[in-house]
Amino acid sequence: MAGSNWGDYRVRKWTFWVVLSLGLVATLAMAELVLIERYGWRGLAAPALAWLALTCVAGWRWQRFRCPRCEHRFFRSSPPLLAMRARRCVHCMLTKD
Repeated sequence: MAGSNWGDYRVRKWTFWVVLSLGLVATLAMAELVLIERYGWRGLAAPALAWLALTCVAGWRWQRFRCPRCEHRFFRSSPPLLAMRARRCVHCMLTKD
């Protein structure tokens, strides 16, 4: 993806954290207020699976960030979320800070 920059990185990072935290709260609130009362515990399954899928997509998108300098992927592809703690590009050693 051409045109990666640090603003794009911040958007991807915060999108992941917002989906992870607020998505879980919204999922549980919606299930508690509406779905569990109507469908029982099966009412939690659909929003929980949707939240899980959105979290995986946001994490995948964050991990696919390309380095602004060398245009290669900034992070290793494994282990999945742990690799995103890296402070430098795995190819050109450009630092995040």
